[in-house]
Amino acid sequence: MAFDQVALPEVAAAVDRSGRFAENFSDRGFRGGLSAMLATWGDPADRAAEARWLKEQHKAVRGRGRGAYRDVRYSALKPENWKWIAVSGMMLSLNTFEFCTGIRMNAAEREVGYQMLREVFMDLELPSAAGKLPPTLADADSYYEEMVETKLASTPFLVEQFAGLTRLPMPTLGMKPLERVVMRPLWYALRPVVGRAIVVSCSKAMHPGVQKLTGFRLRPHHDVEFAIICAFLQLSWKVLPDRVLLLPLARNRLEYEKLVRAHRKYGLESFAVPEGRSGCPV
Repeated sequence: MAFDQVALPEVAAAVDRSGRFAENFSDRGFRGGLSAMLATWGDPADRAAEARWLKEQHKAVRGRGRGAYRDVRYSALKPENWKWIAVSGMMLSLNTFEFCTGIRMNAAEREVGYQMLREVFMDLELPSAAGKLPPTLADADSYYEEMVETKLASTPFLVEQFAGLTRLPMPTLGMKPLERVVMRPLWYALRPVVGRAIVVSCSKAMHPGVQKLTGFRLRPHHDVEFAIICAFLQLSWKVLPDRVLLLPLARNRLEYEKLVRAHRKYGLESFAVPEGRSGCPV
């Protein structure tokens, strides 16, 4: 679903120029996901440190695109580009929650969810007014709609890379050479199925305006496929234990919050002198 980010030409030019898709995109995506989890589920100090690191590293992402983007100048820390990436990340989490869990949030709950995400993303804000995150979910929705209508565009790069999701390279992080050799036949057998599930899921979860830019055309039978995928995800959400369902940082955060609630539940209610008791103790 994060392909909406590279629908912004300046972002696409930067990603294309840096070769992020040309390398092992599975590994790159996994590594980026680890950084995103730290920025989301880390404690305040670690979130702030990760945000500072990301900003520092992205100073080098600037220049002019190539090929279809040869006339596009880009800078990752341009407030408009940086803000779009951040809002895209927040909306990705918020808009896929129901599909993954089956839990339908009302308007008030969605606002609470947005504010939680905004709090953890706050360290990524840039100093200028143009780099500030939308203050409410309504503002974020309006901003997103405006970007889709006025800024995003389809390009051969976007279409080709989205289609390439059915040919994802095998993830190799942490794998020894022999393990890669053993796993490669199984990966080649599974990746068309996995890739199709990703393409269909992304297309159904995306904003319709963004989905049209990917070049993938949804058909009636994709509704059935997506319903099956969602049913599997939602069943997993209900029956799998937290140690399997959640990433370690998220699980650690959940356990911490459970402990905090337990401590407060049994904590002292008051330090005042109880009613009916007066005078000094003997």
